[in-house]
Amino acid sequence: MQPDNLLDYFIQWEQETPDQVFLRQAMGGSWKTWTWAEAGEESRSLAQAMIDRGLKPGDKIAILSKNCAHWFMADMAIMMGGFVSVPIYPTLSAEHINEILLHSEAKLVVVGKLDNFAAQVSGIPENCMTVCAGIYGESGQYSWEEMVASTDALEETFDWRQDQLCTIIYTSGTTGRSKGVMHSIGAFEETLRMLIKELQLPMHPSLFSYLPLSHIAERLAIENYGIRVGATFSFAESLEKFNANLVETQPDLFVAVPRIWAKYREGVLKKMPQGRLDLLLKIPFISGIVKKVFEKN
Repeated sequence: MQPDNLLDYFIQWEQETPDQVFLRQAMGGSWKTWTWAEAGEESRSLAQAMIDRGLKPGDKIAILSKNCAHWFMADMAIMMGGFVSVPIYPTLSAEHINEILLHSEAKLVVVGKLDNFAAQVSGIPENCMTVCAGIYGESGQYSWEEMVASTDALEETFDWRQDQLCTIIYTSGTTGRSKGVMHSIGAFEETLRMLIKELQLPMHPSLFSYLPLSHIAERLAIENYGIRVGATFSFAESLEKFNANLVETQPDLFVAVPRIWAKYREGVLKKMPQGRLDLLLKIPFISGIVKKVFEKN
């Protein structure tokens, strides 16, 4: 049966390529990895643990975290249970987090990798359950690791309809109070089909995720695309180790904003001044190679 949504594709790779590395998290100078089967088992146990605590399909579950392996597993667990994900920018203040959690009526928030959770925790309402991933040094009402270890994996995942709401993506709040944008699972799927076809994106790529997953661009172009095509994802350890992790990963694709490309250009020009670069590009052989590279990409 042909998959028709993101969860279907995840389950397909979980079954067909269980031993392939799915997630790579840089930690302490090395890489911790999860295969599709391992990530699937962890996500299914988290989904069942949330169900055991009274959550029902359609309930809102927030994710407060920087990009990391647990962000992806939390997202899959939310989909497996039929819940609606509410990603939150990891840099928001406690007051702003509180606004989003109250407005979305979130019943649980998954806390992952953060820089200063102690300054944000007061923004979580008392009636909102908190699950913290201890691997990143955070603690709260529930421990991710303990919940997963003590709960059997969910066997029957939620059966999504194309028109059902699957996520509410809030704006960053730079122009005032955040506004929640509602997305159906079918809308995501249609957008991905178009992107993959028009851009001729490859199967099973190596991807590097670092732009905020709380934004639609990274969510679609990296997470959703990569899960759909059976990718391997890598996550940086920190801003300071970003370049080193990127070099180690050698990704086939990653999304960047103009500032990032400008930084790379600055690095190139430090080693090769613009005048010398322009001179080299006038040589037919070199300019021909550059032209072919741009045509290919």
